[in-house]
Amino acid sequence: MSTTDPQYAALAARLQELEDVREITEVFYEFHHACTGGFNGLQAGRMEALDCLTDDATIEVQQLHEPGKGPRGREAVAQYWHYFYGDDGPLPYVFQTSVADKVVVSGDTAVQYSNMLGMFWHRDNQPVISLSKRINDFVRTEKGWRIRKTTIEGGFSAPLEEFRGTLNPLPPQEPRTPWTYEG
Repeated sequence: MSTTDPQYAALAARLQELEDVREITEVFYEFHHACTGGFNGLQAGRMEALDCLTDDATIEVQQLHEPGKGPRGREAVAQYWHYFYGDDGPLPYVFQTSVADKVVVSGDTAVQYSNMLGMFWHRDNQPVISLSKRINDFVRTEKGWRIRKTTIEGGFSAPLEEFRGTLNPLPPQEPRTPWTYEG
């Protein structure tokens, strides 16, 4: 088959799309992995998650703030996370993952849809399990695919009695100031 053959071009385009979807799926896995922690010595909300985002990325969480008023940019996202995460923060136990992923690639942009399953234990409340819809807007950068916007839409949650397992022992909660929209 010649490189000028239309069938070759179609196969090359299909292969590129499959590679793009594979990389996008890997980036989102790494994002979830860095957000998850509170057990086996891992801290929740590790800053490696920032490597999965563009410099101007934004996070929209329907239950936490109005649309368009989430943290925007690396510095704001880092401040947002710093308030919540870590063994000495108010949200020390986090496990999140996504299922039923669908990725639609369009040139150098893509949208990834998934259902997010999360288990969270905020110090001031009992643990919960939740299911929500997550939409991620990706863009191809010099470093590969990165998340430009991640949106968590409302879903369902249910209380749990407790978490069991190799939970990190918690130090006293550090006093922290929550990130606020200044826009």
